[in-house]
Amino acid sequence: MDLNDRKLLLLGLLRVEEMHGYQLNQFLEEHLDFLTSLKPSTAYYTLEKLAERGLVNTRTEQVGNRPQRQIYEITAAGEAEYQRLLRRNLAQYLPAESADDLGVAFIADLPTDEAIDLLGRKRQAAQTRLARLQTVADQMNNEDATHLSLIRTMRQMENDLRWLDEVEAWVQAHSSASAEI
Repeated sequence: MDLNDRKLLLLGLLRVEEMHGYQLNQFLEEHLDFLTSLKPSTAYYTLEKLAERGLVNTRTEQVGNRPQRQIYEITAAGEAEYQRLLRRNLAQYLPAESADDLGVAFIADLPTDEAIDLLGRKRQAAQTRLARLQTVADQMNNEDATHLSLIRTMRQMENDLRWLDEVEAWVQAHSSASAEI
């Protein structure tokens, strides 16, 4: 996720309501982890940059005996930037990149049994994540457009599982071909 995507995400969330940093990070972790893996430190850094550019206002708030916290709210300039970034993002096609492809590119360097075992672990991890996302989807309000991103993520994961079948078949076929030589 590049800086413009992070800005779009954070400004979009602040359009809904003003939030303090912990609240924002908690929302990302609990509700949008299928969409982003934005680390809290990166979110805070991006919020600081947005504040420096006048795209968000900050104020300090203290509730009870709790430590003071920064509250972030979008400004009119932030709204304009959000609209610009949203249009830019929607007009682009950004193909997904995956580190999974790197390992598969070199899978022939492993013994067949080990490669099959590792692919099985990868498959199990993907199936577990897909099941968790299905639980999220079952609880999500379909009137919220966010569910469309979740559906895309789930479809990509289903496609990845089919792809893992193809990779395993290739490894098996390659193993058979190597054994015949």
